[in-house]
Amino acid sequence: MRAEPSADGPGLDPHRIAEIIVETGVGRRRGSGYRICTDTVLTAAHVVVGAAGVVVRCDADREGEWSGPAAVTWADAGTDLAVLRVVPPESAPSVVEPARFGRIPDDRHGVIDVYALGFPLWKRRSRSDRTSFRELHQADGTVAALSNLRTGTLEMTVAPAGADPDPATSPWAGMSGAAVWAGNRIIGVVAEHHRSEGPGRLTAVRLDHALGRLGPAERAEFVRLLGLAEPLPLAVPGETQGGVRVVGVPVAYGIELFKNRASEREAIARHLSDPAIRMVTITGPRGIGKSALAAKVMDLLDRGAWPGSVQGPLPSGLVNLSTRTSGISLERLYFDCARLLGPERLAGLRDVWNAGGTTQERLAELLAAMGDRLIVILMDNLEDLLEDDGSIADEELAVILDWLFRARSTPRLLATSQVPVRLAPELRRFAAHVELSEGLSPAESAVLLRELDRDGSLGIAGLSEDELLHAAVHVHGVPRALELLIGALADDTVLLPSLRDVLNDFTRRHDVVADLAQDRYKRLDERAHVVLGVLAALRTPVTQSAVEEILAGLDPELPTARVLASLVRMHLVSVDRAHRTFALHPLDAEIAYGRMPQDGPHRRQAVEREIASWYGRRAESRGTWRTLEDIEPQRRRFDHLVRSEDYDDAARVLCEISEWLVWHGSVLAAVSMHLAVEGRIRDERVRLAHAVAYGHARLIAGPMEQSVASFTEAAALAERLGDRSAFQHALFGLGDANRQLGHLHASTEPLARAAELARELGDAEREVHALLSLSLTHSYLGDGESALAGADRLAALGEASGDLLTTARSGNARTIALLSLGRWQETIAAGAETIRAYRASGIQEATSGAMNAQGLALLALDETAQAIAALLDACHEASLTESPRTEGVCLLNLAWAYWCDARYDRSATTADRASAALDIAGAAQAEAARALAEAARALPAGPAAAAEALRRAAAALDGNVEVVAPGWVEERARGLMG
Repeated sequence: MRAEPSADGPGLDPHRIAEIIVETGVGRRRGSGYRICTDTVLTAAHVVVGAAGVVVRCDADREGEWSGPAAVTWADAGTDLAVLRVVPPESAPSVVEPARFGRIPDDRHGVIDVYALGFPLWKRRSRSDRTSFRELHQADGTVAALSNLRTGTLEMTVAPAGADPDPATSPWAGMSGAAVWAGNRIIGVVAEHHRSEGPGRLTAVRLDHALGRLGPAERAEFVRLLGLAEPLPLAVPGETQGGVRVVGVPVAYGIELFKNRASEREAIARHLSDPAIRMVTITGPRGIGKSALAAKVMDLLDRGAWPGSVQGPLPSGLVNLSTRTSGISLERLYFDCARLLGPERLAGLRDVWNAGGTTQERLAELLAAMGDRLIVILMDNLEDLLEDDGSIADEELAVILDWLFRARSTPRLLATSQVPVRLAPELRRFAAHVELSEGLSPAESAVLLRELDRDGSLGIAGLSEDELLHAAVHVHGVPRALELLIGALADDTVLLPSLRDVLNDFTRRHDVVADLAQDRYKRLDERAHVVLGVLAALRTPVTQSAVEEILAGLDPELPTARVLASLVRMHLVSVDRAHRTFALHPLDAEIAYGRMPQDGPHRRQAVEREIASWYGRRAESRGTWRTLEDIEPQRRRFDHLVRSEDYDDAARVLCEISEWLVWHGSVLAAVSMHLAVEGRIRDERVRLAHAVAYGHARLIAGPMEQSVASFTEAAALAERLGDRSAFQHALFGLGDANRQLGHLHASTEPLARAAELARELGDAEREVHALLSLSLTHSYLGDGESALAGADRLAALGEASGDLLTTARSGNARTIALLSLGRWQETIAAGAETIRAYRASGIQEATSGAMNAQGLALLALDETAQAIAALLDACHEASLTESPRTEGVCLLNLAWAYWCDARYDRSATTADRASAALDIAGAAQAEAARALAEAARALPAGPAAAAEALRRAAAALDGNVEVVAPGWVEERARGLMG
């Protein structure tokens, strides 16, 4: 049976397991492989070495068997990997989805399930005609993550070979070249069997380690042939020791060199494990080691231990965020936390995000999904989002902190900042502060200096303890300053021959870290400045190949690999060897970016544009977008275009994704991006597209007045430019925004023009939307006859097109129009027909509105019990739409129905629910719901107080036809007073 692909990509397909038959000129040998895509097979290099001819066979002796000639297109004896190009016959499957590749962690203890399928010698069988064949064997086993690190291979423990048919040959001969899988990703290739290790051990090449051993040209070709992502993703990102899972890039490299800070680590752990503390902030000057300290705490938690003597339950998940890499945003926080909860909850929370509810609703759902799990979120370099006095400058950070402090148990926030965060007085008791004001002790600094010169090439080993202590004292033990000192010695272009000579320049300076960094930059050549400028502009860890590709567009002759290696040696660039990425310390990035030239081929604007182009080449087309991650290249491209001051191009990129962002829940992100280009766009057509897109974003995010202003500008531009389609779009947005603001008289003309223009353009869908909005506006104005005329036009469109949804929408318009005219029985009948039509169309978008209208009509007819039943159905349907305003309106009407039925307790509790939902929506009727609840609780003891509360409820109602009429409430208030 064909293996089913997993939820996040194709897994092993048995029809793609390849038997490799090699003719050598003196005989034949066999091996195994896997069909990576339509014409490519991955195997081991020693399987095909010296081949005079190669044949690849799949599905041997089974239905669909095929074989075809193959040629070795790439092979490397050092890593024992090879890629074959096969020519499949027409009978072979012609569409083969590319296989996925990954890696397993090699920096912590772990045992990982793996499997491989191939054709070992011990599975040789004989046919009745005395010919032989190899049967397929599935070797399920495990890999110990820390085994074989020295050779960069995988030690697979599998069930022992069932026989040893040839003492001169391994029973596993022929298994070589089989792909090794972890989860649904290939992580290696079977290469060897060492008899001395027994019949149950196989050795496999690790793809991630093999990539690191290849030269630049060989690596690039291998990556291209297999379609590898760099760095390779974790194949099985499951829980690590201690039950902790990690999302995000660690905020500091080289934490294996981290020294002491034992008391600070224990203080941080004590605060994080305290249920009363929501936020722990590490503060101190730049370079003092805040990020390294935070990263060390997170690393210890990842490894399953609280720092120091702290006891208690470990976190179940860790999230790493930084303003200098992935950025800190509400969207990033939400999805990174969701990823910790597993694929099923991630899918559910993604639906919640896309559903278009309020930010508070989304975060409430996230918190509910977290349950009692303790999750620690690290936010690095938080000062980037603060004012100089520590007050919060970023709107999304304010929302995040509000959510955090309202949570009862989880998550906890660990932040680093050069300035303390200024919190409201009532929140300070939930926050803790750990200050790093001093560097390492002289003894710790001396140890760090020796570790930074492990191979002794810089002469540190020959220095006395007194000399090292002298150096430590003069740079105040600041870790980054110690690294820069060693970097100065490592630079073979530096003329200062000793550590003491380097120190002499810095003994009297106030900011030793900045001064050392600036000095290092002054001594670099132009090529190093170019590479540092690219890394600084990228603002995120990247692979060597990414830097090379970007620089190829700026300076094709620049030896990127050699310059990077030199910068790493000088401690000006950090390398994450596990992920094969390079990055700059935030201080270095700041200096490098500031030193970029303002003109010439390596000027800042040119670098930013080239990076934007690089991201543009990685952008996928709209039809492939499924999640917010799919448009990350476009968002990165936008940021770099803004920094290059190419606002027109930035706006073009934004307009491609703005609507998609809004409808997938990231409306605040879209608004922020539009503000970055607002008022800076020169091309009028680009400004038109921006104005329309910005108007729609503000329509959701508010303030609604800004949406009106943006659509007004768009309409004027579109009319002047003669762009009728954009003019129609802008008019509809303008009319709909005014309708939602309650400016009903200002909405009718734009909506009417939008409907007519859509008809002239032959755009039936836009015409339907405009007519529906126009009809509802007439109903809210009390002009039921005009509303009915609009419903008739919708009905005619539905009949002409046969579109069931248009027919349902015409029923919706008719139901509300009849309600506004007080034609109660017709409203009930029209509502029933509308509900049937929506269900026939498969869309439930307005069934709650029809049921709500039926309930109000039944109340007008004094059919209270039937009204309650209809309104209960309406509330249920409204809850499914995840629209707080719709649900709040239905609940308010139900609360009134309970009042009419003299069920005052039920009326009060339902009105409470209504006010909560309407508050979330920002709807004016929230005050009416609160007053109704107060009135219901005042009865029967206080009729006068109840009457007064009812009058306030009536005054808070705005006469919206879909909400209980103010006159009904006033009449009940008068009745209470006799």
